[in-house]
Amino acid sequence: MQVIGREQEDGARWYAVQVKPRREKLAISHLERQGFRTHCPMVGRSKLIAKRPAISREALFPGYVFVHLEADARWRSINGTVGVLRLVTSGNQPSAVPRGFVEKLRESADENGDIAFDDDFNFGDTVRVLGGPFDDLCGSLASTTSAQRVVVLLRMLSGDIRVTLPRAQLVAA
Repeated sequence: MQVIGREQEDGARWYAVQVKPRREKLAISHLERQGFRTHCPMVGRSKLIAKRPAISREALFPGYVFVHLEADARWRSINGTVGVLRLVTSGNQPSAVPRGFVEKLRESADENGDIAFDDDFNFGDTVRVLGGPFDDLCGSLASTTSAQRVVVLLRMLSGDIRVTLPRAQLVAA
């Protein structure tokens, strides 16, 4: 939690960077060569490789990595980085991800950097969404579609709406 406090003091925030398809590692390598601090949450996904089941490490958010920037950082150079498509912006300014979102992902990672999903949620538990278009909305856990994705019933104006989200975006409400 000290990291969050330090970020609030010096104005440093995490930002999303859209990268070329399946080029997260390449983009991270080149961003780090330029001195940027990066994070790309990884998950193990089961696949058939040569007709045999295997676990491969993939990005939790395919096509995106996170970069940590100071308030006065030279962020325009990110767009010219090998493997990067663009820094996610709103207008002409970078658009920061919600405070605590990347920190929560980093806390959830195991020693290999893979996101470790807790079994602390039970069906029917009240949860809050961190980040994305449903940021800070509350709902109840309805089901799981895989180890990484869950179905949440979000309480909206017209009633409950069923939404599938990455499990890492949920915290207990």
